[in-house]
Amino acid sequence: MAWNVCVIGAGINGLAVARELQRRFGRDIKLTIVTDKKTPETTSDVAAGLWMPHLVNGENAELLKKWAAETYEHIAELDRKSPDSGAFLCSGYTFDNTPTPPDFAESIYHSFRRLSASEIQRLGFSDFKYGNFYTTYFLEPSIYLRKLMKEFREEGGELLEKKLESVDDLLPGRFDLIVNCAGLGSRYLFGDEEVLPIRGHVIRAKCPSMKHFYIFNGQFHCFPNSDTVVLGGTKDKGDFDLSIRASDTQLILSETLKYLPQLKKAEIVQQRVGLRPFRKAIRLELERFQTKSGITIPIVHNYGHGGSGITMFYGCSKAAADLVEAELLHTSKL
Repeated sequence: MAWNVCVIGAGINGLAVARELQRRFGRDIKLTIVTDKKTPETTSDVAAGLWMPHLVNGENAELLKKWAAETYEHIAELDRKSPDSGAFLCSGYTFDNTPTPPDFAESIYHSFRRLSASEIQRLGFSDFKYGNFYTTYFLEPSIYLRKLMKEFREEGGELLEKKLESVDDLLPGRFDLIVNCAGLGSRYLFGDEEVLPIRGHVIRAKCPSMKHFYIFNGQFHCFPNSDTVVLGGTKDKGDFDLSIRASDTQLILSETLKYLPQLKKAEIVQQRVGLRPFRKAIRLELERFQTKSGITIPIVHNYGHGGSGITMFYGCSKAAADLVEAELLHTSKL
């Protein structure tokens, strides 16, 4: 008999876990994704897809590095073998006016190096004291999520488009285990008030000449994607507002055009706001959760990745699948 498992959420983390479980269990598992938003309307879809640790915390730095490195290698493999995945290598620059401390990602990036003062000046960014150059991967979320969803359904996965008011909506008795990849939705589904939004506003514009990525003072950026560049951004902690604010648009454009004048003729095609699910540490663990109706069910939590969903998703999906596998195999022996 196949195990019945529900995955809450159809962003990068939910779909990645679902596909990992399908690879491990094949037809021995029946998977259902429950979500009220699927691509291209998820929080993941708002992102440009840059692999770079950002707005993510954890008590175990080595574990974060492991998850990030596994994800980097996975994206590299997608770039080599899956031209329809939205993965590509891109070189770019970061510029700052305060020194940035060494980061574990520096040992993972392709060809990371710090720029000299003369290089920064020659490049035309003399307003800044510090700069880095490196090559990393992008994985465009809307392209990759579409691929994952197609594969998930081809392998027998079911999609239930529904907004959950509580975990009781999935019970009683339908599922053996639930994987929670609801991100910010974990606040009301599981009462976790430690997960907070960090609001991000981005602008998509047409600028085919932009071949590198740029990040200024750790906040404002220009990221190339296949059809557009993604300009940002804002980091409004605790702000749940999903509306487009003219003040944010003006700020993002003024800060990016100041250093990248080639953007002045770029045609704006879209603006979006996403709420990054930030937490003091990624929650990746098994919980025996008691619902409002008194039923106890195993929940594997995988959320709180902040601005590093793309950077951590594959490593975290493997770790979450390990927990699912251990629990299901343990239960089958009882």
